[in-house]
Amino acid sequence: MARIYIDLNTSIMWRRPPVGIVRVEREFARHCFMHEPGTVFCEVGANGQYRAIEPARVRAILDDSWCRPAPSVAQTEPAPFLVPAAPPPPVRGRIQRMFDWLAVWGPKVVPAAAYPLLRDIGRVLVDHHAAFVRHRAARRAIREAAAIAPAVVTSAPAPAEAPAKTDPLIAPGAHDLFFSIGAQWHHGAIHAYRLKQATGVRVIEAGYDTIPIDFPEYSGTPKQVFAEFFTCIAHTADLVFAISDTTRTDLGVFYENAGLLRRPPIHTVHLATPDVQRATPAEELSGDEREILARLQRSGDYILYVSTFEARKNHRLLLQVWRELHRARGADCPLLVLVGMFGWGVNDLWTELQATDVWAAGKVVLLHHVSDALLGHLYRGCAYTVFPSIYEGWGLAATESLAYGKLAIVSDIPALREATQGLCPAIHPLDYPGWLAAITHYLDDDEARAVAQAHIRSSYAPRYWSDFSVDLIAAARTLQ
Repeated sequence: MARIYIDLNTSIMWRRPPVGIVRVEREFARHCFMHEPGTVFCEVGANGQYRAIEPARVRAILDDSWCRPAPSVAQTEPAPFLVPAAPPPPVRGRIQRMFDWLAVWGPKVVPAAAYPLLRDIGRVLVDHHAAFVRHRAARRAIREAAAIAPAVVTSAPAPAEAPAKTDPLIAPGAHDLFFSIGAQWHHGAIHAYRLKQATGVRVIEAGYDTIPIDFPEYSGTPKQVFAEFFTCIAHTADLVFAISDTTRTDLGVFYENAGLLRRPPIHTVHLATPDVQRATPAEELSGDEREILARLQRSGDYILYVSTFEARKNHRLLLQVWRELHRARGADCPLLVLVGMFGWGVNDLWTELQATDVWAAGKVVLLHHVSDALLGHLYRGCAYTVFPSIYEGWGLAATESLAYGKLAIVSDIPALREATQGLCPAIHPLDYPGWLAAITHYLDDDEARAVAQAHIRSSYAPRYWSDFSVDLIAAARTLQ
């Protein structure tokens, strides 16, 4: 049977609570680690070639502690999905530890109005530091190769220390499967192309959405970067999996408009939701997390929106709704809880939010770097959720809401209708009166909310990450 190879670069570089694309790569890798013996995990080295990752390091990368800004030094119990227990993650460099610290404490110690700007500057510095590290590693490898070269032609080389152990280059066969399904536009889809040219391995790439191309005004990455990326994978992939029929259609339109001569087959594999039965008891949360839950319980009903804080996610509409709710209800205005990291294009909105009465009254709360354990409690405790995004390729948080049996009021856009199985009230993302009316209706009418959530619990067909992984592997194995 064909051996599976998985590019883990995105998971390796991501040291924060996972978001959509990162979660997809990690959950698929976890499944293969447990259920697909012989799977090879790899990363791109300084020379642009893929190197295998030893199992102990794979365990460390896939452990939940990898995605905490301050990884634990020791682990007393094995992770629930890995046996035996993983060793502690590798020690982080000084620069990396500094940015880990800033990610946690930045919102607390930096003046609120300045934080988005400093965060953006920090991202640029991180990118430059990563490029410097790769450049330094490449130059060191060249120097070491030059130093070793004369010894190759010497008949009696002098004794020398054994070179430091390095992970071996991968050598897949033409019948094997290579999955490159992370944020490949960040570390270069060209590496998978070169691997395919050298080995003939069958490559599976991912299509999450074409938003940077179709809605460049809502993307922090230039349109050209994604146009080049999708063109590259068209010449690389034997199969592109799309996370929704919406994305499959959008990507097909891009390829048609680009006039590409080679177009890979695009297969829809819907994403999944967490196993809501595996709840972490509140007693096992950190002290800060328990305090957050206690505050929310004291505040009464709250509405939850889980999303990166960025322009496309349409937080501005929610701010307008909550300003009106606060004007009309005063202290009885419900709490709006926004969960997600700061993204692109919201500096002005962040400044505007802090100047409002609803913010001063404490009726809007932003939570960053929320663990999966705390997020589960937030879903369970909320009255319902909202998802007013301008456009999506899927809408993972909306499906998570349904998995927890919670009503989600969503935007009337193709991907969200598809992801929520038609079970949610859907409103145009720019229809402020409609959103205000729906949010008010489900706040005030307990019976309507209970009926809607009972319908969700009886009708929603949950899909787990094991289902997603099995379907993706099955689609890949149909390749000839």
